[in-house]
This record gives sequence, C-alpha cells and structure tokens, in this order.
Amino acid sequence: MKKEQILRGISMANLSVFYIIIDVLLFAYACYSWFWQANIDLKGKYRLSSIVWAIIFIWLGFVWNYIEKGDPGINIFLALFLLVSIIDGFTGFAPKRAVVSGYFKRTIRYSEINMVTLINVPNPKKESVVCLLKTNKNKQYYLRFACGISQIVAILKKHVHHNIKIEIQNLM
Repeated sequence: MKKEQILRGISMANLSVFYIIIDVLLFAYACYSWFWQANIDLKGKYRLSSIVWAIIFIWLGFVWNYIEKGDPGINIFLALFLLVSIIDGFTGFAPKRAVVSGYFKRTIRYSEINMVTLINVPNPKKESVVCLLKTNKNKQYYLRFACGISQIVAILKKHVHHNIKIEIQNLM
C-alpha cells in the first residue's frame, strides 16, 4: 500500500514539473507573440482557424482521455494554450518582421523574403487582398488584408529590401 502511494506521489510530482515547464514555455511564447502582434503597422484579417483548431485539440484531448480534469496544472495549461491560440490569429506587417499565423514560426524577417505575391480578390462589399510571402527556403506564408493593394505595396516598400520582387495578380 505504501509503495503504491509513493509511486503515485512520484508520478504526480513528475506531472507537476512537466506542467510547470510547459506553462513557462507557453507563457514565454505568448509574450513573444503578443509583442509582435502589438507592433503591427498594417493588420491582416484575423484568422479564426487558430481558435477553432485549439478547441478541437482540447476537446479531442478530453474525449480520448489524454487530458483529465483532475490533473494538477491543467487549468493553467489550457488557459495559456487558448491565449496563445487567440493571439496567434493576428497577422500583418511590423517594422522589422512580417507577423504570420503559426505555432512554430510566428515571424519572418524581411531579409528572408525573396518574393511577394499580392492577389486582388473581387469582393463587392469591401476590398480584399491575399498576400503570399515566399522565403529563401522556398516556404510560403499566407496573409489576408481588407485594404487596397496600393496600401500594402506602400508598407512593403517601407519595410522590405528593394530587390524583392512584388507580383500583383487579379483573380478575374
């Protein structure tokens, strides 16, 4: 009986240390993302998919019993995970970097971008532009804006190097 209690106590201690480490990392990432989100010059459209995916992952965690309500530290972890997901929906252009939506890559230095494609999306109610950023490593990042192409080009010319190719396309 005492051996089982000791083992349970050790596993609970390990789980507590695990949640503390994860909580610290998530908090640091939230602060980093919040900093860049606060410095955006031209804000993109908010991406609701980051919140939707977070809710789906949390729901699946509870349904498949990967997350239990009684786990120590789970409330802080879930709160930080949702906070990061909410912050992650903000995109746009900051003075030193492009802010993109993604858990593993939150910002892109303008020096990493080698091509920008702006696609004017026909919308009778308001302007809509899709912006594709292609990096030197051949990765693409997608942003949407509710403004005109001329405003986006002006911000891009202010921030990016002059040798970056800016291509403008129309869907129709």
